[in-house]
Amino acid sequence: MVPTAAMAYDAPSFATTTSDPTPAVGDAFTVTTTGTTAGQPYTLTITSNPATVSNDSITIAGTKSMTKTATGTSVSFTVTLAAAGTFTGATTDAAGALVGDEVFTVAPAAGAASAAALSSTGFDAVNLGIGAGALVLAGAGAVVVARRRQAAQAR
Repeated sequence: MVPTAAMAYDAPSFATTTSDPTPAVGDAFTVTTTGTTAGQPYTLTITSNPATVSNDSITIAGTKSMTKTATGTSVSFTVTLAAAGTFTGATTDAAGALVGDEVFTVAPAAGAASAAALSSTGFDAVNLGIGAGALVLAGAGAVVVARRRQAAQAR
């Protein structure tokens, strides 16, 4: 079973959502937590599962964790993930208490795997065309030489 956003946790009076729980590699998406208190800091931290996915693949404005101060009843973060895998975005308050989290399943970029995996179909006709052209030129040269000989013998 693949984790989905339905498995997310929200503390009472908070709601954490994402604009796309299944983004493609390199696609930016937004994580928003509502129910926040204006003027209070909230931190979004992204972790990967498995942990073998490099932290360099996680970007929230250039880092894997970012703190923003809520300006109203919500706080939003723009996230870009540069590797396929399953990630969790956890939003915490100033005391470090979890207020909500979301799970993201990142698919490989469209065409990234398929382009490298496609086998070559058909054949390369360049060498065949060069060979055929050489034979046509040789044949035309032989005809010219034969006609000159015929014309010389007829005189």
